Amino acid sequence: MENFFTNRHGGLSHGDFASFNLATHVGDVADQALANRKLLSDRVGPVAFMSQVHGDTILEVREPSIEAPTADALITDNPNLALAVMVADCIPLLLRSEKLIAAVHVGRAGLVNSIALKTVSRMQELGANSITAIIGPSICGNCYQVSLEIYRQVVGQIEQCATDESRRCLDLEAGVISILKDRAITWSSQDECSKHSQGYFSFRRDNKTGRQAGVIIR
Repeated sequence: MENFFTNRHGGLSHGDFASFNLATHVGDVADQALANRKLLSDRVGPVAFMSQVHGDTILEVREPSIEAPTADALITDNPNLALAVMVADCIPLLLRSEKLIAAVHVGRAGLVNSIALKTVSRMQELGANSITAIIGPSICGNCYQVSLEIYRQVVGQIEQCATDESRRCLDLEAGVISILKDRAITWSSQDECSKHSQGYFSFRRDNKTGRQAGVIIR
């Protein structure tokens, strides 16, 4: 039983992707990104990744795919399979129950699309009785500034994301926590901002950058 969050250190990539970039779609040398994934799998065993699109597709998997499936949440009951969610400011949400685990990609669009709530509901439908959650490093409510239109749209749906309308910064983590609390799910947070810390990849800070991951194993 293990869950953890990688950072940008300890890998083989260079330049903007230095050094532990796990994404193959961001412009890094493919062989280097794949070598970094191999370093991860050497530590935890087989890892299932997904092609994330800020949607609400949830897939149940039992083994890694050669080509990552398009989804924003993975669920498994396989104790020999790790799940990974890649991020560079979005929230890596890891969920655990007695028989199931899930890795969830929660960005602004995903939060509005209820990806976190839908994943919890799917786990419960599959028999999960007691779910705990851990929230990894992501952009904080002081850094995630959006347009006034987007701010009002998100806050109108999830009021806990609100900060100050004059600043137009969304607190996505507060929104996720409100959903977890509504479902009586015990949660914890790394309480780290990916944009503040140079130790993490941040799209908002650097634009051209790699991806770290949240990883969970049963």
